[in-house]
Amino acid sequence: MIQVEEIPLDIIFPDNGIGVVTMQPFVELNDSEPFQWLANKKQIQIDRIVRTLEISKNADHGCEKTHFTVFPEYSIPGLDGVQRMQALLEDGSWQNGTFVIGGIDGLTKEAYVTLCGQANTTVNPANQPDKVRDGQWINCAIVWSKQNGIVSRWLQPKIIPAAQEELCPASHMFEGRSVYIFKPQISLQGSLLSYRFFCLICKDWIGNIGALRVIDDVLAEIDRNKGNTDRLDIYLSLILKRNLDPDYPLFLQTTEQYLNENTSVGIRRAEGAVFFVNNAGKEGPGHCASFGKSGFVFHPNCSFVTHEEYCPPTYTLKKRDGFATCKEARFRENGSCITSFRFIPPIHAIVRRIPATTKIPINPAIVHSIEVNAGATEIDPRTPGAEVPASIKWANDCLDRIDSLLEHQTGNPLRNEIKSRHDAVSKEIRKSNHEFICRCITMASCGIQDEASKWTNSKAHNIDNWDEQEKRNFETVVHSLSVIRNHQPIEINSSPTHGTIKIQDKVIDIIVVFGKSHEECREYAKAMYRLGEQRFVIVITRDINGSSVQKKFGSFLEIETELEERGPIITDPNRRFIYCGYQNLIDCCFHSPNLTELERRITGVLGV
Repeated sequence: MIQVEEIPLDIIFPDNGIGVVTMQPFVELNDSEPFQWLANKKQIQIDRIVRTLEISKNADHGCEKTHFTVFPEYSIPGLDGVQRMQALLEDGSWQNGTFVIGGIDGLTKEAYVTLCGQANTTVNPANQPDKVRDGQWINCAIVWSKQNGIVSRWLQPKIIPAAQEELCPASHMFEGRSVYIFKPQISLQGSLLSYRFFCLICKDWIGNIGALRVIDDVLAEIDRNKGNTDRLDIYLSLILKRNLDPDYPLFLQTTEQYLNENTSVGIRRAEGAVFFVNNAGKEGPGHCASFGKSGFVFHPNCSFVTHEEYCPPTYTLKKRDGFATCKEARFRENGSCITSFRFIPPIHAIVRRIPATTKIPINPAIVHSIEVNAGATEIDPRTPGAEVPASIKWANDCLDRIDSLLEHQTGNPLRNEIKSRHDAVSKEIRKSNHEFICRCITMASCGIQDEASKWTNSKAHNIDNWDEQEKRNFETVVHSLSVIRNHQPIEINSSPTHGTIKIQDKVIDIIVVFGKSHEECREYAKAMYRLGEQRFVIVITRDINGSSVQKKFGSFLEIETELEERGPIITDPNRRFIYCGYQNLIDCCFHSPNLTELERRITGVLGV
């Protein structure tokens, strides 16, 4: 049986949102128990923790303070990390009425004895050091709270070991047997409600002791202890994770069952949230195949807006397939970062329905680089110290994965030249704003305006539904501009299309379109181009068969030839366009032995 201990606290959360800062670190541990930070990475991680706490103090999310600062499982490097954090929290600049919560890396029994014996530290009797066998180690969560200038802390060892923690060749993890329920208060329409929350470590959320799940045991114990109260509310369940597969079905099923109150109906969770805080999948920001997916899960009745209605910056409202009914607000960045945000608890937006209450769960959500010297290097658009539009996150992740056109043509003499141009074009696009990226994808995607899933109900781009087709369209744009850049300088960020080149006194816009056929792409490009009549347009089309096209027109500059041979006529809006096949353009690279020949071929294809 799990011992549950309630901790009343003289802390009041405001009714206009709770300030939260989370670290999502790329955790680097040794490969044997007790699974501690690599020696050469330990101080780097402590410095990053200090940076996270400084961001918490700055409270750029706009709340009165940062009420919760959260570090996932294994984030804090041992006693050294705890000691450094303790000193910062005891400093007079750290505000009262706050919590700092984190997972410590593997503690030896000796280190655990030291930690338990320090001032203002509470350890449940079930988890006292004398319960730990010699040779066992401890995976432990620590919760700090500062009230009236006093920093108190509670230690809660992990209850259920993960597979790698259980199948150890030398020694086993100590299995804790208690959970703390913390009870601050929250203001709501002039009244104060108890805002209970608890913390579990990763597999504690899904694991069993015998035939009974830990979370069901915890709820049953709370139910037994609540006395004559008909119903008791828990508003936040905080899960510190180091989970390679955050989409693991049992995690999602348990969350769904928990929020739908399938067990212990006397413990109300419908106005609460489950907050997963996971390790990062890589050292920097970017696409990750594992870890990440930190964020909140809410009850189905929560009245926050849905994915079909809103595509917010920094986080997505698109729920995973494993949730049949629950709602999500999940951060898009799965790489290393620090996120600072204002959380609007569902208690404000569900049954009690405060008039004019916001309909979104997080506003704002600001993404910071995790690196201590972040300002000394070029800022990654995904960790700018500001909100990150979905388009910026999506485009930069795509650019990480789009190879140069000749990347795998190791024998091609132009491979390095094309790679150089590709990198330059990618760098320019990374500097682009949300409007440019959305325009880029819209212009490149023939027929996207007819695909309902690509738009919210308010006709804004629903970028979380951009998929492999949009990525392929984007790749077509990048490769096309990279080839043309070998021939002419291109303006990208300032262009009203995908790019603009200038030859003599002529301004020539470039549109790249992917669609079913070249003809459909051409008509689409003409419909999309709404600028004045004093500009020429090159339309590069790619069809689903990857076919080439016959060039029908001569040079833009050959304005004295017969109509059938000449290029667009600037005074005729229907004849300002010249068309080029994408396959024709990239074939220039595959069949040119040198830059001179490449330029000649591009001139022939583009007519400029």
